[in-house]
Amino acid sequence: MDSHEMMIEVMEYNEETVKTYEVPVDNMEGIKALSNIPEGIVRWINIDSAHTPELIHAIGSAFQIHPLVIENLDNDIQRAKIEAYSGFLHMVLKMIYLTDESLVIEHLNMILGEHYMLTIGNSEGDVFSETRKHILTKGSAVRKGGADYLFYMLFDAVVDGYFAVLERIDDQIDDLEEEIMLETSQEHLFEIRRIKKLLLKLNKHIWPLRDAASMMKHEGFNLISYGVEPYIRDVYNHVIQALDSVETYRELLSGLVDIHLSNSSNRLNEIMRVLTVISTIFIPLTFIAGVYGMNFKYMPELSMPLGYFVTWGVMLVIAAGMLILFKRKGWF
Repeated sequence: MDSHEMMIEVMEYNEETVKTYEVPVDNMEGIKALSNIPEGIVRWINIDSAHTPELIHAIGSAFQIHPLVIENLDNDIQRAKIEAYSGFLHMVLKMIYLTDESLVIEHLNMILGEHYMLTIGNSEGDVFSETRKHILTKGSAVRKGGADYLFYMLFDAVVDGYFAVLERIDDQIDDLEEEIMLETSQEHLFEIRRIKKLLLKLNKHIWPLRDAASMMKHEGFNLISYGVEPYIRDVYNHVIQALDSVETYRELLSGLVDIHLSNSSNRLNEIMRVLTVISTIFIPLTFIAGVYGMNFKYMPELSMPLGYFVTWGVMLVIAAGMLILFKRKGWF
């Protein structure tokens, strides 16, 4: 998509009214006007994958965002964090969600001002559809709250997105466990490794968010009102729960590796048992065949008219007797 086709999504509302519209990313005058927020209005400005330097600097200038934050808005290797500046809070986190069966890990910047929320992602798509529905619903809690309540809802939506991904991984682990219990193969080890690497990546992105959420819970930032603090603590608990789920799934995968190795060992033991039984049966038969295969001139049994058939009968009786014995002992 060309930059002139990219749009900035804007939703502004109070308890009585709501308005949604878009501003082209190359409309610098329109972007500057976004900072002029009427009294009693909360404005949410959402930018998806439109990080031109001109846009970022225009947003920074309009909302008087600290130059250090502007410099880092496109730095997608930052860990999750929250920092307080004069007049706004800046939070960095990863938005993780599924789309068309593929996993998206999107770098997200959230900037909370007194009457506005800025969300700046680095790819199209997000997890905020339910938040938009709440804003459009008259009488909803977000319509009655301020920008800090909107901040909580967006933060909570991001964390809920983690659980949607974890539920999909849980289903994959359950399916994999059933397959391994039925029959093991090398592909199962590759699948276990793939899921383990995915969980490691999730843990890498979610773990720093624990510290950021804990800081919000204890620091008492001025822009987060006393009434919103309990909701922030609830999101912190959800982050801890997500981390616990990641650890639980990693332990389950380790258990699946043990099951795979145990099944492979049992399968090998079964094969060795069959081969051992076959070898044991043929040991006396081979001995008899070896004795009568010796090239001595004088062997009494060689002159017997029925010697060949007697030898075969003795070998068959020995083989049948050993099979009956092994069967009674439960060796096969």
